[in-house]
Amino acid sequence: MSVPVSGQSKLRCRDRPETSSPPGPPPGSPPGGCIRAQICHTGRHQVGVTTQDPTILSDKECGLIAWLDVIHEPAHANPATDRTQPSNPKDRIVSIDVIRGIAIAGILLININYFLSQAGQTEDPVGTDAVIWQIVDDVALGKFHFIFAFLFGTGVFIFLSRLRAKNRSAWVYVRRMIILIAAGVINSALGGIDVLASYGVLALLLLPLTRLPRWAFVFLGVAAAAVPDVLQLASSLGDLQPPALLFPILSYVRTLGHMMLGFWLTGLGLYSAATRIPVTGIFVLSLLGSVPIWIWTTAAGTGSTEAHEIAFRTALVPGLMYVTGLILLLRTRFGRKCLSFLRLYGRMAFSNYLGQTVICVLVLPLLTGLGHISAVDGLVIWAVIVLAQCAFSTVWLRYFRYGPLEWVWRCGTYWEFTPLRYAPDTRAEPAAQS
Repeated sequence: MSVPVSGQSKLRCRDRPETSSPPGPPPGSPPGGCIRAQICHTGRHQVGVTTQDPTILSDKECGLIAWLDVIHEPAHANPATDRTQPSNPKDRIVSIDVIRGIAIAGILLININYFLSQAGQTEDPVGTDAVIWQIVDDVALGKFHFIFAFLFGTGVFIFLSRLRAKNRSAWVYVRRMIILIAAGVINSALGGIDVLASYGVLALLLLPLTRLPRWAFVFLGVAAAAVPDVLQLASSLGDLQPPALLFPILSYVRTLGHMMLGFWLTGLGLYSAATRIPVTGIFVLSLLGSVPIWIWTTAAGTGSTEAHEIAFRTALVPGLMYVTGLILLLRTRFGRKCLSFLRLYGRMAFSNYLGQTVICVLVLPLLTGLGHISAVDGLVIWAVIVLAQCAFSTVWLRYFRYGPLEWVWRCGTYWEFTPLRYAPDTRAEPAAQS
């Protein structure tokens, strides 16, 4: 992103006010001081110290998106660390892992009926089954795809910020997305409902967009996220008939918009307790917006195509409610305690997402002897798969730093071998976030 220079504003450490003499880090702060100055990798602007040099930070100094407050890098991060190495393995944001785990579980909840139908285990739902699957649509359809794409934008922001901080080439990012596209192609070949390939392509398109001015990036992101849903909903309700070829394009544009929103809000410090973003306000507004959407969906008729379309095309509003609500919940001790079991599940999101396809394609057909599987049975199968993957993730990450596919992805991204097993004295350290 271009750095705004209007008003001759300077990027300064915000952990203490400006003083005429160069202060040290705030009393009691962790080693390394505050994290606000870490987007400057020239060494002229010290971490934890108000900038003495009145020169405006240039784009070269600030890196990719200096108009955003840098994502809350850990205070222990060392700017002088070896630029050829991957990110610090301690550098993770727990709330992102938990929300990503919820998104993965939610996507399986949406897809489980499809996998059961492919295995010949379900019929067109009627009666109680229709009501249950309609509730699933109301709660999950489109919402968790929004969260997944939103978090993908979060990951892109974090990854690109660290690439720039380490002076790494953008080709590292390109290589990472090419690997993701390949994984998506494999997932589709296995019979899964894949989003990885399209995410990889859209992430490559997102890269040049990060060079836009802030206002242009935000405007395009909001428009891309909202306009396709409005057009497609109007078409499905018979009020508009755009060209048929436009529909798949609009779907990709919408997903790109969701990524851009995640990218933008992450840069503003969405996951930080000290963020300037009114997280509670966004939650309340999106909650108020979700209520009439749910009423509209219910009025459209249980199991109807119209209800399905409304639930899917209006997912942006309740999706934002879910994200901000979970962030607020995870700031409480109760929320962290209740949802902590999903943290490691979310850390292995790549492995678990593809693992869901393998399980559903290979295992569900073995249930043919059970006859018709009801909606309740389908939800039980969904819960068993999620809990089994949570248990596997917990055991795996007790001995290894990364999930199996996360490790392959990481080695391919940096084009170097990264140790998979923990060293004897580092088993408690989580792997770097992406």
